[in-house]
Amino acid sequence: MSKFGVLAWRKIFESGDAKRLAKQQQNLDDLNLILDIPYLDDDEQGHLLDIYELHDLPEDAPVLIDIHGGGLFASYKEVNVNFNYEWARRGYRVVSISYRRIPETTLWHQIDDCMAAIRFLEAHQEDYHLNLNQCFITGDSAGALLSLFVMSINASQGLQEEFGIQGAGFSFRAGALISIMLDTQRYDLLRAISDMVTGRRDYGTRYEKYLLDPAQLVAKTALPPLFLVTSDEDMIQKDSLKLDRILSADKVPHKLLNFPKGTERKLTHVFAVSFPMYPESKEVFSKISAFFRTR
Repeated sequence: MSKFGVLAWRKIFESGDAKRLAKQQQNLDDLNLILDIPYLDDDEQGHLLDIYELHDLPEDAPVLIDIHGGGLFASYKEVNVNFNYEWARRGYRVVSISYRRIPETTLWHQIDDCMAAIRFLEAHQEDYHLNLNQCFITGDSAGALLSLFVMSINASQGLQEEFGIQGAGFSFRAGALISIMLDTQRYDLLRAISDMVTGRRDYGTRYEKYLLDPAQLVAKTALPPLFLVTSDEDMIQKDSLKLDRILSADKVPHKLLNFPKGTERKLTHVFAVSFPMYPESKEVFSKISAFFRTR
């Protein structure tokens, strides 16, 4: 698919999310919202982050960083607002970050954006009362992939050198990856972006292999404990199951929550993010929270 085709697909993709979000508006009087903080000062919409928290939340409350999905080509942080409101109401200080998108940029730059946001949080932890000693990360679909890159690079000096990207001075206690888009070279609905995840500057680099096959990251770093979520109605369920096998083989502590076909409603791709009011979504929040509390 051409770049024009991806941009047209983006418009359709985002239109559906806009209609869903319009039906899900809620009262936010219980939350403090700090919106559109620039983590890079360049007036780029993809370089903004939000912080959501309960009023009077203790300064030592755990931090949850969320990276939204969108196939690497669509959406900004606002697509995950209801998911993040739910986490904020569960006592987390939630940081939701945007990043630039394909085809205007490439996967390396998206990873670089996310890592820049992580370093910004470290530099401004006192300003925003961020307890980075209790910091967790989550992401859905393409955001889960970017979360995997962030955790991997941040924990490995070797990967930082290979990617040419600096890490932060804190570590993640655990991560939750919802319906991860693990493979970037695809043969399904997302195949349109396969040729756009890399660009000319990536060819022949030390990190190119990870962009083309992110599963190679697992053996190159020390990942924190991970919680994986998918479902039988998840259009890319096989990616989560593949990561589950790889983590098991590499003995990375993790859990897999795999929902069967829904009996009362469809449990489709990233349902817990798109429809956090579902009973099954509440189960996802509760089980991830319990997983985090043990870390």
